[in-house]
Amino acid sequence: MSSNMTQPIDLRELDLFAFCRKGGSAAGEVAVQDLPRILAETAAQAPASARDEVFTYTATGFAREEAAEPGAPVVQRLFLDLAVKGQVWLDCQRCLEVFADPIATSMRFEVFVSDAAADAAPMDDDELDAIVGSKRFSLLELIEDEVLLALPAAPKHTVCPAVHESLVTGADGEVEPEAPPEEEEKRPSPFAALAGLKTKH
Repeated sequence: MSSNMTQPIDLRELDLFAFCRKGGSAAGEVAVQDLPRILAETAAQAPASARDEVFTYTATGFAREEAAEPGAPVVQRLFLDLAVKGQVWLDCQRCLEVFADPIATSMRFEVFVSDAAADAAPMDDDELDAIVGSKRFSLLELIEDEVLLALPAAPKHTVCPAVHESLVTGADGEVEPEAPPEEEEKRPSPFAALAGLKTKH
């Protein structure tokens, strides 16, 4: 049997070191209701079905033997590739309506035996992150971490289905456009204008 065949794993207690050394591979679904921090980020007005949705994931471990420099002892480095897809219901900050924001994230992690080893490792690759493994590693928490990191800081529809009344000005119902940052910078500060008046007296 090939060591990299997809096999069922315990997401809450996984021997991550053995998983990576054996070239393990796993794929499946995680229910949103099993991710409390994601539920906390979910919009209050999200449909009831939001709790029944799932994230799909794939996890692949592998080991690499290499020496730091010619003649140096060969060491084994362990890696984990994790990809997660799904959606989170959020409040649009433009129209204030709830919407399903698609999430698709993938990351490669190097697995270390301790915090000290992870801190000492040179991490100059933006596509590589460090995690501390264990024989009872929670892959579920790592999946939740990755979803949280993928959430937008300011969630918005690509195109809002409607405009909130607070953004509509005038009798003709015109929408007040968002001022570009450079225009906002050009606007005189009211405090600067006040200081100018004081200097004229």
